[in-house]
Amino acid sequence: MLSINLNVLDDSVLIKPVSEEKQGGIMLPSSAEKKPTKGEIVATGEGSRNSNGERVALTVKAGDKVFYRQWAGTEIEHNDEKLIVMKESDILAVIK
Repeated sequence: MLSINLNVLDDSVLIKPVSEEKQGGIMLPSSAEKKPTKGEIVATGEGSRNSNGERVALTVKAGDKVFYRQWAGTEIEHNDEKLIVMKESDILAVIK
């Protein structure tokens, strides 16, 4: 697992995207390639707060492999790694 020195806040998660392997001989420019929608959670925040100020824990954890919305989150680069920060609500499914 990727060692990260970032503190993710509230109900945000940090995801390392996984690109699908392409088969075939046609090369597409990077602007035409489909954005990844699958990745591994690297870090999570502590969860959001409810109306009483209590923390609501996230349902995902570091190490989970997930599918997420195609245009969700914000791409960042940290230690030469491309990562995505997004809200937990943008995650569609956990891969078992």
